[in-house]
Amino acid sequence: MRKTQIIKFYFQDENGYDPYSEEDTTTEPKLVAKRYANVTDVGTNRLVELFSNLNQNAKVIRLDCPVNDSWSYLTIDDELTKYRLETQRRPLKGTTLIVGEASG
Repeated sequence: MRKTQIIKFYFQDENGYDPYSEEDTTTEPKLVAKRYANVTDVGTNRLVELFSNLNQNAKVIRLDCPVNDSWSYLTIDDELTKYRLETQRRPLKGTTLIVGEASG
């Protein structure tokens, strides 16, 4: 299996607005990790099981080594679309992530 897509994992604090200081406290995203991976679309059966509809943009990401759990979202090949983790599997060899498109 060829791993040709570049996956970048980011952490961003989700605090947002601070009502006491009346300022936006959202921090800039921080790059946590960068990995090569194999990316495919989720099959229709699994898509319905996870999201209860077929309109969700979801991907299966296969990595050689796991990434620590301190990431908020990921991007694929520097696209603007952000994906959030739905399910994660760690078999004996590699790591598999099922991610869905983040809303907002």
